[in-house]
Amino acid sequence: MADPPPDLSYPRRIHLVGAGGAGISAIGLVLVAMGHHVTGTDVVETAVVPELRAAGIDVAIVGADDLFAAAAGRGPELIAHSTAFPPSPADQAAAEALGAEILTRACILAGICATRRTVAVSGTHGKTSTTAMVATMLAGADADPSFLVGAAMAGGGGPAARWTDSPWFVVEADESDGTFLALGAEAAVVTNVDEDHLDHWGTLDEIERGFDRFLAAATTRVVCIDDPARDDGQAEPRALRLARAHSALTVGEAPEAEVRISELALDRLSTSFRLHRNDADLGTVQIAAPGRHNARNAATAVATGLALGFDAARCRDAVGAFRGTARRFEVVGEAGGVTVVDDYAHNPGKVGSLLRSTRDAGWDRVVAVFQPHRYTRTRDQSRGFGAALGVADLLVITDVYGAGEQPLPGVTGKLLVDAVLDEQPQARVAWLPRLDDVVGFLAGELRPGDLCLTVGAGDVGTLGPRLLARLAASATGPVRDLGSDPAR
Repeated sequence: MADPPPDLSYPRRIHLVGAGGAGISAIGLVLVAMGHHVTGTDVVETAVVPELRAAGIDVAIVGADDLFAAAAGRGPELIAHSTAFPPSPADQAAAEALGAEILTRACILAGICATRRTVAVSGTHGKTSTTAMVATMLAGADADPSFLVGAAMAGGGGPAARWTDSPWFVVEADESDGTFLALGAEAAVVTNVDEDHLDHWGTLDEIERGFDRFLAAATTRVVCIDDPARDDGQAEPRALRLARAHSALTVGEAPEAEVRISELALDRLSTSFRLHRNDADLGTVQIAAPGRHNARNAATAVATGLALGFDAARCRDAVGAFRGTARRFEVVGEAGGVTVVDDYAHNPGKVGSLLRSTRDAGWDRVVAVFQPHRYTRTRDQSRGFGAALGVADLLVITDVYGAGEQPLPGVTGKLLVDAVLDEQPQARVAWLPRLDDVVGFLAGELRPGDLCLTVGAGDVGTLGPRLLARLAASATGPVRDLGSDPAR
């Protein structure tokens, strides 16, 4: 059973361990905006640390052994840590001597959720974009929600976190470590149920049971029932089973969906579709984000607004203001007629959805660079990656980005090269373990009309600007920043 959340209804002194990490930095910004005194420690000065300091959070960079000990001089009542830095028994004893309580990231986030009417968005993939879409949609419906999203909003949409006086709080609910089960949200939104994070869950059946508990704890429930691995409008059995068990409002192209997508039109950098609720035509939704998966995300956001009692037309129009989130089909730029896009997809379901969404969007070719993320995922899901990655016209696979994991014998990116060729022996696949070798290879392969995707949750995102510079140097005309192009 999860620990009870802290009472954050009055100002507290809170110290964050791992303050510069993606999982906890946005929580720090929210806590400061709520009126709490926040300090922090981390082992490296990440890119977000200056933003934390500008917000009034005193972040110290210390050695790993001092992450908790450095909190002593700050006089905290609460010490919240990221999953990357669990406390040792000595850290626990030192905190008790201070009279401070050590909390997990999930527990401090649950404390924030307890102060608002919380809409929690989860799913094996799509939750970041859908959370941002729900926040955008509620803002357009004049609800002015607070929100906490796993990535910054693109197109001038603001930071990953915002705190307002509104009673509504929209939060990305992470299923990877079970955080979503601690939040106690009023509304639970599920984008899909797929296989991932088996190091935590063990099996897909356990993942399904986790989502069952997530939905059971809420009073308003929305589930996208489409199978994310298919483009034929078929319902995914697990998602449909969960939705029916909890009387959730269902969304998707599947005929069983109550809020249903039709007339889907995919363009290179945008998507439109009609939306229906049973026999009622809700009109056309247009978003500046490409792909069938984003149509499902947008429809799920609109359905969430409907489930919460907001006007259908306002929800439909408001979600059209969404302009994407960082590293979710983020357009890096264009040079030499080649458009370069970066995406965070890192499991077979995400990668498959991404590549299929680009296949029918009007590009001459889709060229993908994939950096496997974590040795355990590469080992456990190599067969799924083989089927998902084979969609690209030209595929480059690099070595594994360990993300803190130690290498496993026999597990390298070459495992996925073999998996792709087992599925599609005629596929064009290049095995380039080092990122530095990829730029030169692609500079000789790419041609006008191509879409080049850099894909993965590691540092593969650094390739885009380097590749654009190389392409621009050998072509006429400057690099175009399509991310700010109003034609999108």
